[in-house]
Amino acid sequence: MSDPFFDLTENSTWNACIGVQGHPLHYADGYLEAAIELADAILQKKLFGKRDTLVLPILYNARHAVELTQKFVIATLHQSGALAQSAPIDHNIKAHWTRLNDKAIGDEALRAAILALEPYVMSLARVDDDGQSLRYAVRQDGQKSMEDKWLANIL
Repeated sequence: MSDPFFDLTENSTWNACIGVQGHPLHYADGYLEAAIELADAILQKKLFGKRDTLVLPILYNARHAVELTQKFVIATLHQSGALAQSAPIDHNIKAHWTRLNDKAIGDEALRAAILALEPYVMSLARVDDDGQSLRYAVRQDGQKSMEDKWLANIL
């Protein structure tokens, strides 16, 4: 049986690099680009009927991109000696943001980028503090995901 995702065809036009050719930033960029492309498709093509089904993948992809980017920055700062420890292996985007924000990182551009992320991190952390609620209708603890939210603004 052939593998529909990983068996390559003779036409290599659409073969994408993954695995050992990948890089942590490729993952972060990919999730962010996926969120942007989905949101743009809804808005540009006026896909009103798909907004309710695509909003959660949009938000999850954005959240995961933020998480991966934070972990990459923390790991890079750790490797350079600017942070004593690397990022913990968890999904707590608020804790990662706080860790970056609380450090007196001297680079002004990096500090500005960290501060600019705050409203997005805090919003996403409120609805999905551990990476479950945007992926599953019911959390591992049996609670309905995002039961206190009714609408999300795709724009």
